[in-house]
Amino acid sequence: MSSPRNTNGSTLLEKTKIVSQKTIQFMKKQWISFKRTDFYRSIRLKRINPHKEKSQDESSSLTATNDKQQNGDQKRALNKEGKNFTLSKFLFGFNVGYSVIKNLFIMIVIIGLIGGALVGGIGLGFFASLVSGEKIPTYEEMKTNIENVSATSSMYYATGEKISDLKTDLKRSEIPLGEMSPLVQNAIIATEDEYFYDHSGVVPKAVVRALFQEVSGAGTTSGGSTLTQQLVKQQILTNEVSFKRKANEILLAFRIENYFTKEELLENYLNVSPFGRNNKGQNIAGLNEASTGIFGLKASELTLPQAAFLAGLPQNPIIYSPYTQTGALKEDFSAGMDRKNEVLFRMYREQYITKEEYDTALAYDLAKDFLPQEMDIKDSTDYVYNFVEQQARQILMDQLYTADGFSAKDLSNDQDLKDSYYNQANEDLRTKGYTVYSTIDKGVYEAMNDVVKQYASPEISYDENNDPIVNNTSDLGTVKVVDYFDAETGETKKLVEPVQNGAILRDNATGRIISFIGGVDYEITQVNHAYQAPRSPGSTMKPLLAFAPALEEGIITPATMVFESSAKVPSWENGSLGTHEITNFGDVTPNKWTNVRSGLSKSSNIVTTKIYEKMKNTYNMAEKLESYMHKMGFGSDVITTEEYQGDYYTLPIGGITKGTTVLDQTDGFSTLANDGNYTEGHVIDKIEATDGTIVYQHEAEPVEVFSAETAYLTTDILRDVLESGTAKDIEGQLNFKADIAGKTGTSDGQKDIWFIGYTPQVTLSSWIGYDNAVDTSVNDLTNSGSESPSLRNRRHWARLMNAIYNANPTVLGIDQTFQKPEGIVEEKVLNATGMLPGKVKLNDGKEVTASGATKTEIFNKKFAPKTTIYNFAIGASEKELADYWNNVSKTASSQEAKKATADKKTAETEKAEEEKKAEEAKKKVEKEKDKQAQEAAKKKAEEDKKRE
Repeated sequence: MSSPRNTNGSTLLEKTKIVSQKTIQFMKKQWISFKRTDFYRSIRLKRINPHKEKSQDESSSLTATNDKQQNGDQKRALNKEGKNFTLSKFLFGFNVGYSVIKNLFIMIVIIGLIGGALVGGIGLGFFASLVSGEKIPTYEEMKTNIENVSATSSMYYATGEKISDLKTDLKRSEIPLGEMSPLVQNAIIATEDEYFYDHSGVVPKAVVRALFQEVSGAGTTSGGSTLTQQLVKQQILTNEVSFKRKANEILLAFRIENYFTKEELLENYLNVSPFGRNNKGQNIAGLNEASTGIFGLKASELTLPQAAFLAGLPQNPIIYSPYTQTGALKEDFSAGMDRKNEVLFRMYREQYITKEEYDTALAYDLAKDFLPQEMDIKDSTDYVYNFVEQQARQILMDQLYTADGFSAKDLSNDQDLKDSYYNQANEDLRTKGYTVYSTIDKGVYEAMNDVVKQYASPEISYDENNDPIVNNTSDLGTVKVVDYFDAETGETKKLVEPVQNGAILRDNATGRIISFIGGVDYEITQVNHAYQAPRSPGSTMKPLLAFAPALEEGIITPATMVFESSAKVPSWENGSLGTHEITNFGDVTPNKWTNVRSGLSKSSNIVTTKIYEKMKNTYNMAEKLESYMHKMGFGSDVITTEEYQGDYYTLPIGGITKGTTVLDQTDGFSTLANDGNYTEGHVIDKIEATDGTIVYQHEAEPVEVFSAETAYLTTDILRDVLESGTAKDIEGQLNFKADIAGKTGTSDGQKDIWFIGYTPQVTLSSWIGYDNAVDTSVNDLTNSGSESPSLRNRRHWARLMNAIYNANPTVLGIDQTFQKPEGIVEEKVLNATGMLPGKVKLNDGKEVTASGATKTEIFNKKFAPKTTIYNFAIGASEKELADYWNNVSKTASSQEAKKATADKKTAETEKAEEEKKAEEAKKKVEKEKDKQAQEAAKKKAEEDKKRE
């Protein structure tokens, strides 16, 4: 498709104009030269005449004494001589003038012949170059095109069901020529193409006249297009203004005239031409809609004034139409009436009507025939219709301006250019018979939105005074009803807002948007909260902007320690730079050591801010952080370069200026689920033309943002959110088991509540909050229900997951688990430092041993833990580190003293036991000796007894 701007043939046009201008200048120079020559000749003649007169006077003086007769003869002689001189002068002038004019005429003829041949040759060559390579349409193709009033485009679910035909504000219907009043037929011919029944598609003199006016730069131009050419332009070609299109138009006009009768051409022209607006404000085309929509009559029932009025409309339908865009009658009909009178005059001139009919029609008050305004009952649409339509139009628009060499930036800087491409894409989408295939699963979409209808859509009605009657049945929160002052009208009005919901379910690998929730009630607001409503992301920004980049750069590991003390950061407030103190939820400052894993799973603002500060201030990562986010689809329209570069330390906890959409967030978390590779979320799979040609086919283009190791580490931490962190209640509400990671989020003042969870296959995001259309005292969800807003949203998310599972169990991929990359290793590290045990040299020169209880943690092999160092923590102050190591040193000294005492006591005990053992051994020896002595004595006594 060509650009709306005229670029074709402009070079040749300029050259032709230059040649024409030079020729005219040459002729002017020749005429000036002739005039100058004639002037000099007249001067010479005047110089000659006085001399002759002087000689005659002298002769007369010498003969003064002669008689009177002689004087009379002399006078007669002089008069005769004067007459002879006058005749001679005339003959001389005539000869000179004739010679000059003859030569000038010959020169003009020669120049004209040469110029004509040159221009003709150039024109024929240029014409041939314009149409060379153009495909000659067949009869069937031409018939299809000129009889195609409009081809209806349709949109489909990914599962094959039709979403809807695309609606258009152009109302058009066909009728045969026999049902069209002959008055209108004659009026159109007399006005638009008086030689319609005589020419073969083109009127050469009209084309030459229009071309001459263009080349000569005339201020006004007359049309050179026949009805046949206009039909070609409307049905086969485009409205592009270029020599190439005009050349093709001429050739096609000749070709069509060879295949179709005049009646067929006239019928199609009257069925497709635009006729402005009807009394409902709709754009209309075709005589049938014009006659019924303006006069309430059939096309065969029109009177002469009515027929003349309608015949005048196609030249400038909106200007001549009697109706505004709302269907109201215009205050001034003069433009249309003047055009009607012109049509009547041409009908009279071409003898289609008599003088009496002409006068009667002129005098008729046509304004009383116009229909009064009627309300237009629009066809109902819904979120899925609007979403698919808008995205399809944007795709076609991108194709159009890209093909013409423009960029999105060009369009953003030129509103007129942007509007022209938008209008062209919109027209193409609605009238070219496209088939748009979406990515939406109908069953899943209906299941998710059934959850909304059942649990999140409140009942709102209005009494006779138009005051709202609210039945707060929404599980998301109460309906907000507040009085506010409308500054424009000066009235106090009521604002009625339910708690809204935006949700998106998308495939992690391909970006395919499987389903979504646009809002809780389409009739209340048509804003699609899934992708049209940027909001503060709250804590859901933490893993994307702080933890994942820091893990990727090796600045932290899951075991890295952070001291959760007061974090004071620079902050812009009321236009000046001040200081802002970061605290955890509930304005809590724990003042304790925690690790990265716990800091993210429990959503610590302090841990997040200290990591972000380290990346910005120590590692100067502002540009890198911006790059990471851009790769995930968070462009400058979400977070500006100034925010990355400046003193905006609350970015990773949701303090961004413009906000993010649910789609933005879903795309970001899908990157973590997809091994660190970003794919853009999309709702259009492909677009087909009427002949089956693929106009557009989505192709996923993965962008590596993080390594697979970083993605897995972040995901593994986010698993803890559901196991022991801020969303530990979710798993108990699910009707199935799955490997799920996720993150909660709450913006400042609890205006925005998020939960984003993902399996290896899909990501589901859910946001709830008020639209806050006006600034009121009730803008947050704090007091909008008996339970916390975060709990309400988590329960809503679980219901959505259950509904998805029931509708299509395979969508969630619950049989899959997040796969550990080869670069992930397990290590035992100290609970206290997150690093390996070892000797640590303190600032005072002392050396202590870092030891104690250990735990098993996972690490990126590139950043495996090392021996504990003095500055082992992120963002810890010197005092915090000194206090920690002093405690370690004191603990070590105390343990050594206790050990020495214990050792001494043990030695004494051991000595006493040894002495006791020695005494017992001695007694045993003595006892043994006594026993032996007794036995020896007994033996001796027995021997003595025997001797006796």
